[in-house]
Amino acid sequence: MWRAGAKEFPVCGRYAFYDSRRRIAELLHLDSDEPEFTPHYNITPGTHPPVVWQDDDGLQLRQCLWGFRPPWAGDDAPRPINARAEKVATSPFFRHAFARHRCLVPANGWFEWQTREGKGKVPHYITHAENGELLMFAGIYDPQREDKEANFAIITQPAATPIAHIHPRMPLVLDPGSYGAWLDPSLTERDAIKAAVRSRNAGELLHWAVSTRVNKPDNDDAGIISNEE
Repeated sequence: MWRAGAKEFPVCGRYAFYDSRRRIAELLHLDSDEPEFTPHYNITPGTHPPVVWQDDDGLQLRQCLWGFRPPWAGDDAPRPINARAEKVATSPFFRHAFARHRCLVPANGWFEWQTREGKGKVPHYITHAENGELLMFAGIYDPQREDKEANFAIITQPAATPIAHIHPRMPLVLDPGSYGAWLDPSLTERDAIKAAVRSRNAGELLHWAVSTRVNKPDNDDAGIISNEE
């Protein structure tokens, strides 16, 4: 589990979302006239970025705590920020949310740390080739309850070839044609979900090294994603 001030950074432990509520609404055909989100270039665990899910009232776009905890877990239980795609459907901690509470996590890109000899851990920013086009990570969530706020985790998978040299894992970035199936509450079985969902073409991703300023959560400006090489 990630801790504030930890020296080791987990897979997809930081990401950027600086796009607009309007773009999300257009992409998902969602009605939303609420105020715009504040752009963030260095989103950290424990904060409240936007998340999309579908329930009995239709599509919901809400700000949600990044750090998942199922409703039966005690207050001292961990809050993992990621769930492995290989185990999310069977793990007691995640399996109910995978079957019933899947969500989309809007992002413009994310950070991974590459170990380089003599340089330590070098942060890289990974984004879409088309100028930071809006991406959607696959996620799971627990809805808001009387005594607990809504919370979520990002699903990760083995890294695709173009970025595997940076880090062995990456968030599950969904193909746009899979958004509806991922959110569909009628799909509850692992095999049916797997058959209906595709990841985005990894050949569409770009990456570059960025400043170690990203290591500090207080640094949250556009310069964070600038190419340092």
